[in-house]
Amino acid sequence: MDDSAFIAALQLTDSFFPSGAVTLSHGLETFLSGQSEAVDLSQLLRDYLERKIAPFDLVAYMHAYRAVAEEDIERLHRIDRYLNVSLLPQELRQGSLRSGRGTLETLRRGVEEPLFQTFLAGVNAGKSNGHLPICLAILHSLWRIPRRGGGCMLLYAFMVNFLSAAIRLGCLGHREAQGLLIHFRPQVTPLVERALDSPLEEIGAFVPLADIRAMQHAHLSVRLFSS
Repeated sequence: MDDSAFIAALQLTDSFFPSGAVTLSHGLETFLSGQSEAVDLSQLLRDYLERKIAPFDLVAYMHAYRAVAEEDIERLHRIDRYLNVSLLPQELRQGSLRSGRGTLETLRRGVEEPLFQTFLAGVNAGKSNGHLPICLAILHSLWRIPRRGGGCMLLYAFMVNFLSAAIRLGCLGHREAQGLLIHFRPQVTPLVERALDSPLEEIGAFVPLADIRAMQHAHLSVRLFSS
């Protein structure tokens, strides 16, 4: 990865980037609402990474990255539609769309590559939806961020957003969050390795309680996060 790609990676991963991801708690706010017992954040984060983000978002990302390398716009749209129908909880689907479209709109005037603009036009025309993993795959490939490194970025960004939500919800301190990032660092590579060779047809997540908590979030009387 050259310096330009490295800086691009930092830009996309930084919470300063206005994708809207910082407005999501991924169901964590519901987990913490009205709980009499402490939530094991480390175990919950592990479940999200191993059973939801890696086998779902990350696998879709890997296939989308290949489609960009082959300049196959139609395949990109198919993967995006496949991701859309596979993400059953409405709240999680809307969160992924909000972040993806936020990314597209933020960069639509700064990224002139034809493939990016063609995909954006297709999303605006209703050919697909613009989920975040697909949008990241397009940008990572165009900006020469390696596929493996981009996969690590996707997992890292989720961990940071998840732990940031925990901090804002008052159940975790900054130092504890940094400790968890260090703890999970060695587990990122095996998850990326597995996703590299996973067929798109095997995409799937199985964290039913997390999905239920995400669906219940809209019914909280007071909410800090949008989903």
